[in-house]
Amino acid sequence: MTYDKSLIDELGKHHYARCICKEDFDVSTVFIGFPGMGLAGAIAVQHMVEKLELETIGFVEGIVIPPIAVFLDGFLRHPYRIMGKKGLDVAFFIGESAVNADGAYHIAEAIMNWAEKHGAKEIIILDGFAYLNKDDEGEVYLVAEPEIKEKVQKLGIPPLKSGYIKGFPGVMLNKSMTSAIDGFAFLVGTRPDLPDPGGAAALIQKVNSYKKLNVNVDTLIEQSESIKKKLQELAAQTQELSAPTRDLSRKRTFYT
Repeated sequence: MTYDKSLIDELGKHHYARCICKEDFDVSTVFIGFPGMGLAGAIAVQHMVEKLELETIGFVEGIVIPPIAVFLDGFLRHPYRIMGKKGLDVAFFIGESAVNADGAYHIAEAIMNWAEKHGAKEIIILDGFAYLNKDDEGEVYLVAEPEIKEKVQKLGIPPLKSGYIKGFPGVMLNKSMTSAIDGFAFLVGTRPDLPDPGGAAALIQKVNSYKKLNVNVDTLIEQSESIKKKLQELAAQTQELSAPTRDLSRKRTFYT
C-alpha cells in the first residue's frame, strides 16, 4: 500500500496524531473498538474485520502513539489501523493497545478529522462497562448525544441511565457533540477482569441489526461458554481446597 509521502514527512513536524489513508475512500459509519473493559469492543471489531475480510486502508500515526511495534506471523502492522473495503459503507478503527490519557484528545481529533474528510455521518464506539447488577451482564445499552435522540430511539437499544465514560471513548463522544457527525456508543455489561467474547458477540449482533452486516458470532459464543465452564471448574476447585479439613492429628480408630 502506498501513501502520500509528503503527509508522512510532515507528520512528525506538526502533528501529535494524524490519519494517513487512501484518499479515494468514503464511508457512512465509523466504528471504533480499542481495548477497554473486558476487551469487548476490541474483540468485536477484530472479529468483524476478519469475517468481512477487510483490508488496511490507513493508519493513525503521531508522537502520542504508544511506542510499540506490532507484528503477526513475523509481519509488522500499524498499532492503530483503519480497516475497510470498496463497496462497504463502514470503516473500523482497530487498536492493539489502549489509548493513554495524554494521547486521547489528539487521537480523537485525528479520527474526527478523518471521518469528516471521508464523508462519515456517524461514529459509533463499541466498548464494555463494569456492570453492578448481574442482570446487566451481556446486555447492550446505548449512550448518545441529545440532538439525535429520535434517531437512536429507533434502534430499540435501552439507554444507560447515568454515569460517565472515561478515557478515549469519553473524549471521542464529547467531540461528537461539537461536530456535524452523530456520535454514540454501544456498551455491553462485562466483567473487568477477563476477556469477554460473549459481550463482543452481543455488540456485533446490535451492529448486524443496525447495518445489516450479517457477521456470524458462533465462535465467540463458543469461546464465551468455554471461559464460563473453566471459571466454574476453577470456582469448584477453589471451594474444595478452602473447605475445612478433618483434624488428622488425633489417633484414628476403627470407627473414624
